[in-house]
Amino acid sequence: MRRRRRVGAVTGAAVVATLLVLAAGCGGAGGSSGTGGDCDTSRGTLVVGLVAPLSGELASVGLGMKNSADLAVTQANARCAVPGYHLAVQSQDDRADPATGAAAAATLARDPSLIGVLGPFNSSVAQAVQPVLGAAGVVQVSPGSTATSLTRGANAVNAPLRQYQTFFRTVATDAVQGPAAATYLARVENRRRVAVVSDGKTYGEGIAEEFAKQLATEGGDVVARIAAPPGSPRAAVVSQVAAAAPDAVFYGGEYPDAGPLSAALAAGGVKAPVVGGDGVVNPGYVTAGGREGDLGTSVGPPPETLPAARGFVDAYRRAGYPDSIGSYGAFTFDAANVLVDSAVRTLGEDGEWSPALRPEMVRSVQGFHGDGITGLLSFDRFGDVSTDTVTVYRVQGGQWSVVGPAD
Repeated sequence: MRRRRRVGAVTGAAVVATLLVLAAGCGGAGGSSGTGGDCDTSRGTLVVGLVAPLSGELASVGLGMKNSADLAVTQANARCAVPGYHLAVQSQDDRADPATGAAAAATLARDPSLIGVLGPFNSSVAQAVQPVLGAAGVVQVSPGSTATSLTRGANAVNAPLRQYQTFFRTVATDAVQGPAAATYLARVENRRRVAVVSDGKTYGEGIAEEFAKQLATEGGDVVARIAAPPGSPRAAVVSQVAAAAPDAVFYGGEYPDAGPLSAALAAGGVKAPVVGGDGVVNPGYVTAGGREGDLGTSVGPPPETLPAARGFVDAYRRAGYPDSIGSYGAFTFDAANVLVDSAVRTLGEDGEWSPALRPEMVRSVQGFHGDGITGLLSFDRFGDVSTDTVTVYRVQGGQWSVVGPAD
């Protein structure tokens, strides 16, 4: 019988202490996930998988996720986190494409040393990845997929039904973020006539619907509801928005299409600001055409405002990664630490890993409770994180600046 030890969840203080040590000499520009020094790694290597957009228009997001996972695993190796084992990150590029993501997940799931998967970022990709990892019994912790339906199904309000016991996430859902954006816009900005445009994808449509429902509750009106799939002509969208004469334009989608839409609206004489969710709050939005005064919301507090996260930011920079942390680096760092801690609790002091322990990994993640750098981390019966903070941002001086909490 294996002896078990109960290891406490990673605390904010412990993370900061580890970060300070690693910041002095962690060369993380590559993907080695560090070495354990004098650690016993005689049992071999355990793999932490990652599925994210590492190429294409969303690569800046995915590379920040990849590097943050690498930093978390490097730290884990430095403190000999899993007795007898070395940890390594195996990253797969999903290219923000559901079919590619599903294939990437299948590749990872075939590796017997895989203990869990981080990602993906896109909710549409997550929909394709969930059944693959679910069938293999592999635990999945997404630091970026926010569509409510991923955890609670199509009827999330009246008849919520967990879709996959293996799926968890460290970010709040669109059911939190969309309403927060609508409430802020109506109560603080006093903008109640809103044109709602969405790209038709899982994330974009989901957050647009949640926004529209809350806007009605706030006494506002959706003066136009427009579907604009990526690549569709912007002139027709601009014409419809201009005819509706809105106070604001809410865009459900991501920054590569949102930025050019903002520029096109300005060129068409629409002065109303564009408002978006976390898929829009990215430096690429401004370079792609986003205007001064445009608004966005993102899940969680700004990492730089949290003591533990400030240590993470400093360690990330000192590690020498060539890519920025991005909006989801901190959530990925937390998700990686959840997997590491769960592996420790699953194996105990002298346990030996095998794929037969994957169900135990799922149970360990479900029971996780601890301090992450983004706040307190625990998961409800649907796999959703307990934290529901939403932050409002505004484009000022050519960059996103924090306005404050949405509430």
